[in-house]
Amino acid sequence: MSENERLARLETRTDEQERRLESIEQKLDRLLEFSAYGKSSIRVLLMVGSVLAALGAVFAWAWDKIN
Repeated sequence: MSENERLARLETRTDEQERRLESIEQKLDRLLEFSAYGKSSIRVLLMVGSVLAALGAVFAWAWDKIN
């Protein structure tokens, strides 16, 4: 095997590794993005739940005062 063939194999191998790393980085970016969505959706869910609980408490208080 000549030196040029070995060098060509190494370059091919390096190119394949770079493509795989780029693919992994893209997947990681998507996972981090979805993680951020999950965190914000939990916050929204908690805020909506808090508002509904407050409205329920006001309704119960008003119902108690009426009856």
